[in-house]
Amino acid sequence: MTMHRWTILFGLLLVAVGMGGYFLGGAKNHMALFPAVLGVAMFVCGMVAAQGAMRMLAIHVAALIGVIGFLGPLLVLFEDTANTAAVLAKGLTSALCLMFVLMCVNSFLEVRRTRKAGKKTDEALDTDEQDLLS
Repeated sequence: MTMHRWTILFGLLLVAVGMGGYFLGGAKNHMALFPAVLGVAMFVCGMVAAQGAMRMLAIHVAALIGVIGFLGPLLVLFEDTANTAAVLAKGLTSALCLMFVLMCVNSFLEVRRTRKAGKKTDEALDTDEQDLLS
C-alpha cells in the first residue's frame, strides 16, 4: 500500500480516537478533540498526496503532523491520571502517530534507495498509471 493511503487510514484512525475520547470519555473541554484535528489534517494531506502533484510535500507535512501528534500528548500523558479515557486517548494518539512517523521514515529511506538504484518507485509507477488513464 502506498504512503498516501496509509496517511488517509491513520487520519481516519486519529479522528476515531478523538471523537471516541470526546464523546465516550465525557470530556468537558474541547482539547479532547486534539486527535481528531490532527486526523483531519493528516487525512487532507493524504488526499492531496493522492492527486500526485504535491505528493512529496504532502507526505512530509503529514510526517510533521505525526511528530506533533506524538510529542504533544506524550508530554501531558500523565497530568490527569484520574480520567482513564483521557490517558487512553492520549496514549493511542501518541502510539498511532509514532507508528505513522516510523512508516514515513521507512518510506523516505526506501524511495531514496530505489532512486539511487535507478528503479521506479511505487509512487512513480502510480503516477505513470494515472497519466496513462488521462
